[in-house]
Amino acid sequence: MKQIKVSLKDIDPNGQTFQWDDQLIWSEPLLEFNLSCKIHEKITAEVFVLPEKEGCFFRGKIRGKVSQSCDRCTEETISSISADFDEFEACPQQILDDEEDIEELEDENRVIIVENGVTLIDFSALLWEEFILTLPTKPLCTKLCKGVCPQCGKNLNEGLCACEDEDKDPRMNVLRNLKIQ
Repeated sequence: MKQIKVSLKDIDPNGQTFQWDDQLIWSEPLLEFNLSCKIHEKITAEVFVLPEKEGCFFRGKIRGKVSQSCDRCTEETISSISADFDEFEACPQQILDDEEDIEELEDENRVIIVENGVTLIDFSALLWEEFILTLPTKPLCTKLCKGVCPQCGKNLNEGLCACEDEDKDPRMNVLRNLKIQ
């Protein structure tokens, strides 16, 4: 994953805005984690960082388009990525006073990290986390997608298949004949 780290002391105390449009930020982790998602239209991100005594406040947005397989029919579908986020992350030194505990926190996937005694903001971790949260969990080509036939696999959006409904569970016949008034 492409690393984007900025020293906390290099950020303006009144806040600073960062922008990214480098597609390696997104494409490398997609390959690394073997996600079935491709960048369809350039993904951009913008994050405003406001340092505070106990940590940092982040306000950002991510925009773009990705292509994924429809969850019902497996055809490629385009999904818009549009997310706004607000997040506060405490500095490790504010959480714990013990140096050993701080070293344990360094191993965790955190946005504010300490490396060689320098407090850094790991924007790559923040951006990846927010990107993953914006991806549709159940992408559909259309809201009315009919999916595929469970017997022959034909895409039912293209028409009916020749399969018969003989595989119905006979225990359900009582419910099939139920009339609701």
